[in-house]
Amino acid sequence: MTETSIQEIFNRISQIKSAGVIERYGFSEFLTFAREVREKVGDDVWLEVGWDILEGMGLEELYGCDYDILEALESIPPKSALVDIQSFLRHTLVETLLEQFESGGTTVFLDIGKMLETPAAVLIPTIVELRKKEIENTVIPIIGKKLAIYDVYMNEIGMTTDPVNSVHLEDLWMTAYGSQVLLLLGLGLRTDLDGLRKIEVVMEKLGLNITTKIAEIIRIILFKPLVIYIYLKCF
Repeated sequence: MTETSIQEIFNRISQIKSAGVIERYGFSEFLTFAREVREKVGDDVWLEVGWDILEGMGLEELYGCDYDILEALESIPPKSALVDIQSFLRHTLVETLLEQFESGGTTVFLDIGKMLETPAAVLIPTIVELRKKEIENTVIPIIGKKLAIYDVYMNEIGMTTDPVNSVHLEDLWMTAYGSQVLLLLGLGLRTDLDGLRKIEVVMEKLGLNITTKIAEIIRIILFKPLVIYIYLKCF
């Protein structure tokens, strides 16, 4: 097999044309091409190629599964028709995902909406429950100084942090609901207390609560003409 033919099939897979490739070359030839591509790319790239293969075969509901699709493809008889390949992959990956969920596997890239009215719909209750637990077990740290602001009459007039973007969102990004909410709000890896409140509001609408690390007071009070700052430091 030439370098050109390997690149050709890699391009076809990447462009989500797997079904057309199988119909044109046959499954046996497609599998040979897929093996060649697998040898030339790393695990992360191949995982995404696998998702493209599934989508190209009309299995959009399984896009995002954490699985090396080559393992399943090599278990399929060489002369199989596309409809039989689809059926085999649906059954295999649904069973695999259920096993992965039981051992703590991620659901971040799976789209529940695409699973509706497909055999993968059986996964939905488990996915929803796992995603709720992800949020329950995620703690958002505020790293730096948390400042409660009071006026001269000791009325609290606000809250801020130093530095301003002290709310760290890396762990929240690693959760399914968290990543969806952060994308919706256009947030990155850091935010301020206003951003944190926006996250809390959206989560509350979803029936979820998020947890933040609590700060401890450092007994330093700076008096200014109109404002008193009480400095707080995270654990």
